[in-house]
Amino acid sequence: MSTQAAFALKASLRKSMLRTLKGMSDGEVEKQSQAVFRILLDQPFFKEAKSIGCYLSMKHGELRTNGIVDHILKRGSTLYTPFIPPPPSRSPEAQSSSSSQDMRMLRLYSSSDLERCPLDKWGILDPGETRNDVEGEDREDVMNRSSPPLDLILVPGVAFDEECNRLGRGKAYYDRFLLSYTSKRPSPLLVALALSPQILEVSERVPTTEHDFRLDGVISPEGVVWREKKWKDIV
Repeated sequence: MSTQAAFALKASLRKSMLRTLKGMSDGEVEKQSQAVFRILLDQPFFKEAKSIGCYLSMKHGELRTNGIVDHILKRGSTLYTPFIPPPPSRSPEAQSSSSSQDMRMLRLYSSSDLERCPLDKWGILDPGETRNDVEGEDREDVMNRSSPPLDLILVPGVAFDEECNRLGRGKAYYDRFLLSYTSKRPSPLLVALALSPQILEVSERVPTTEHDFRLDGVISPEGVVWREKKWKDIV
């Protein structure tokens, strides 16, 4: 399949799935989010992870991570969450920087830090670049040499298949971040969190290109799907 054809199929699937997710009631999203949380809590890989990356969920149409994030902070694990810098100014220097809006993973320190985060325009908690619980202190970037290596990243997405391929929102933030991170550090375990409609039928596949990363596993209310049998044996 050509790259152009793959992008067209991705756009079509993304539009269809986002329409489906938009139609889910908040009550159903919450019910499925709690089911996924319970499954995650039982996983040895989650129990043993000391340094974790996890997204902060949107208010509607996405599996909610509020309980997961709060649990990670309260048990004392190190938590990093995605941060996307605001759009650059229109100066020629800013426009020439291709990495100006690349995603970073910044540390979230405590429940108090989390509680003081404002909401952004998508209804997502926005920790920003400085701590909310300690005045004037910048957040630790996971790319810093002194930062602990990530054991696990809990990944969002739009659609997933039985081979653990992922369809994102089309900005390639995670693709670029993982390419940069794994050029310097070992790859963490990559596990997506999904609502039931986001898992495609067994006969269907997410269209992919050579630049798309593959997940190690996907957790939905129905259970865990692993890309390779070896993961079933060690987790």
